[in-house]
Amino acid sequence: MSTLKNKLRNYSMTILFPVGMFVIFAVLSLLTKNFSFFTRYTISGIFQDSVLTTMIALAVAIPLSGGRWDFGPGAITLLGSIIGCNIGIHMHAGAGVILLLCVLSCMALALIEGTLYVLLRVPNMIVSLGVVMLYEALSGMLYKGMGVNVYANEADYTAQILQIAKAPLCYVLLLIVMLVVYFVLYKTKFGYDTRSLGSNARLAINSGVHEKKNILLTYALVGFLLGFAAMLQACQGKIEPATNLSSTAIMFSSMAPVLIGLFLANYTNMPWGILMGAIGMEVFTYGMNAFGIDGSLQTIVTGVVLAFIMAYITDKDKLLDFIRNLFGKKEPKKI
Repeated sequence: MSTLKNKLRNYSMTILFPVGMFVIFAVLSLLTKNFSFFTRYTISGIFQDSVLTTMIALAVAIPLSGGRWDFGPGAITLLGSIIGCNIGIHMHAGAGVILLLCVLSCMALALIEGTLYVLLRVPNMIVSLGVVMLYEALSGMLYKGMGVNVYANEADYTAQILQIAKAPLCYVLLLIVMLVVYFVLYKTKFGYDTRSLGSNARLAINSGVHEKKNILLTYALVGFLLGFAAMLQACQGKIEPATNLSSTAIMFSSMAPVLIGLFLANYTNMPWGILMGAIGMEVFTYGMNAFGIDGSLQTIVTGVVLAFIMAYITDKDKLLDFIRNLFGKKEPKKI
């Protein structure tokens, strides 16, 4: 019974992050009489956008928790979307079939990256950068460099495809993804091996963990997640070919939910922690938009806030001492 109470308390505590963010902007909106933050569009937009953010963040967090920093999720998402959606639209297939094609495309692309990493045995960061450049080049070569545009079809067919990215279907997809990730990470040998490799790779390998097999399974799971993200990304607008590592922006834009989510996962689990991190940061983004803050300034503010959050997570005592010393009264030096 006490264990159940502890779990409920931990889950309740993690919810405080997005709720706290919402309360801050709600109070600021009331004080400044700026009520654009309270629109129905804002509330629905926060939750719907968090679906895509959560899927990409999970795809970044899983290799990162195993000690592998990967730049590839953005390129895999874009190229997988271009391949899967174009094939599906050419077949005039339904949204479910297009989603399946995106998942298969992204899993194949992710497994190619994983295989290269296993064969070359160079740092994952280097392999992923090479893969990003390769996939971005392919995105500009396939289908005459036109990318994919779900909206460039008959109105009825486009509406049918777009339904999968709207409520309630997008939340059904999110639930499926979270349940699959939770089961794989916490109820299978793969999950235990992944955590042991992230904690102490050499000890885990000496204990019998098959690192190469785990790497390939990890990339298969990452590809599965990015397949869902690819479908949702395509439903937001035209997917253009990427160049000059521009696809890495997709990965970097999810780093705040990843870092916050991994911290919250210590008290609950990774899918839930990432979801709370994603919702909280979407509230933050929509709040700044409601106050008309410029995009470049948003990036600066987000970076500063994230730095303080991570400083608090890493060592809150030092951060509090720094704030006290900065704003507290300083005693005069004795002569």
